[in-house]
Amino acid sequence: MKFHAWGALAGGVIKESIRRKDLWVIAILSLVILLFSSALGFFGVQGLQVFAKDLGLTLLSVLSTIMAALISTRLLPDELKSKTIYPLAARPISRFDLLFGKYLGAVFATWVGFLLLATTTFIGLAIFKVSFEPILLQYLVFKAFGLALLCSVGMMFSLYCTTNAAATLTMVLAFGGTILSRGLTMAYGQSAPALQAFFKALNAVLPQYGLFDLGGRAANVRWSPAPMWVAAFLFGYAVVYSGFMLALGMRKFGKQAL
Repeated sequence: MKFHAWGALAGGVIKESIRRKDLWVIAILSLVILLFSSALGFFGVQGLQVFAKDLGLTLLSVLSTIMAALISTRLLPDELKSKTIYPLAARPISRFDLLFGKYLGAVFATWVGFLLLATTTFIGLAIFKVSFEPILLQYLVFKAFGLALLCSVGMMFSLYCTTNAAATLTMVLAFGGTILSRGLTMAYGQSAPALQAFFKALNAVLPQYGLFDLGGRAANVRWSPAPMWVAAFLFGYAVVYSGFMLALGMRKFGKQAL
């Protein structure tokens, strides 16, 4: 395993995100959030702390999800289109090292943007004198797990679809995955035994991205953090599912002519 190669590739992705102004866009969005929150605080909105927290966390979740989908799905296609991947492929590293290093870069770039958005969101919430509870820290950790999982999904789709199609599919699964899972669960309960295995398997294949979002709990007051076994389960699920997505992507990337 070439840790130095993975680190160099991941660092290159972050530098490229800065050069393409991806993180600058996030910084501007963060400033807009902060200014909006300041404006509401200036006009003296009182008694809306729970609403403000729910709105802030929802906006944070939506923006970070879109960011993860866009960064992960255009990373390899842009490299192939600009032919900058050829010098990397000529180096003494395997295609797995190349794919995994790019994945780590997508995750780290997404995390940087997410933390930037989270910082300004929490500053905006502080203007409302919203109390910060331990569950908010757990919200950040769980969301980071989910974003890493989503990056693997986006990278896998980018190797089988066009960039636009990959981004669309990734966001559909991220935002509509819970609805799809509920629909499959209902179909499982109402279908014949012969079809139940199919619906169960299909539901298992879907990325359960909604499990990583504690926004609904964190927006309320005096909610205690989830037990540690939940955190351990979600971490394990993110690692296993991300590995599965990268394995599917590697199956395509390993055969792709460079």
